Parts: sequence; C-alpha cells; structure tokens
Amino acid sequence: MDNKLISEKQQGFVPSKSCTTYLIEFMDMVTLGIESDKNVDVLYTDFSIDFDKVAHQKLLIKLQANGIVGETLVWIRNFLLGRSQRVVLGDVASDWKEVSIGVPQGSVLGPILFVIYINDLLESIQSIICR
Repeated sequence: MDNKLISEKQQGFVPSKSCTTYLIEFMDMVTLGIESDKNVDVLYTDFSIDFDKVAHQKLLIKLQANGIVGETLVWIRNFLLGRSQRVVLGDVASDWKEVSIGVPQGSVLGPILFVIYINDLLESIQSIICR
C-alpha cells in the first residue's frame, strides 16, 4: 500500500486482494524455488481466533510508531478500551466482565487494526524467505 502502514504482502482485508491472490503469489514463489533447486519450506498458521488476543497497548504503540497520532489515536484508544461484555442465555445473564484484549469483531475497524497489529510479522517472515 502507498502509505506503508500495511505491508504489500498482506492479502487479507485489503482491497483487490484475497486468498486467491495470495495462493497465486505463493505458487509463484514455490515454483521459483523448485526451479532454482532451492529447498521449499512451508509454514501454515491460522489467525482465526487471534482477533481476540490483540494486546491493546501493543497495538496503540504500533499505531503511534506508524504515524497514527493525535485525535485519531485517541479515538482508536477509546474504541478499544473500556469495553465490557456478558453472556445472556434465556432469562439468565452473567456478570459484566471487562474486555482488556482483542479487537471488536463485526466492526469495520476491527480487521484493519488486526492487520496493522500483525504487519511486522509479515515483514519478518518475508525477510527470512529472502535469505
């Protein structure tokens, strides 16, 4: 992306990219490795539940380090912090519990914040691939 906030390697939650575009890029890398007589190692991971594990303070630090400051950073901070949840089953409800980690799912901002949170991981993996 032009603003360098999100890695060019990011395929999820990015306009004009998808699992299909990632698979095409992946197959190109594997084919190139095989044709060059190089070892091809693959690591698969599933981030499906990791939305719930995003550390708010780490995310806010990453946002600030990437130029998200001022009122925008304060707004995102307020969006993340001070949340609570409870479970309701029929007529019975649990006590409210503070949600101190995770990005809100079902929101437009949640996936974007998650992508920014894992962005440096993608860059680290790419540097290993290029060695």
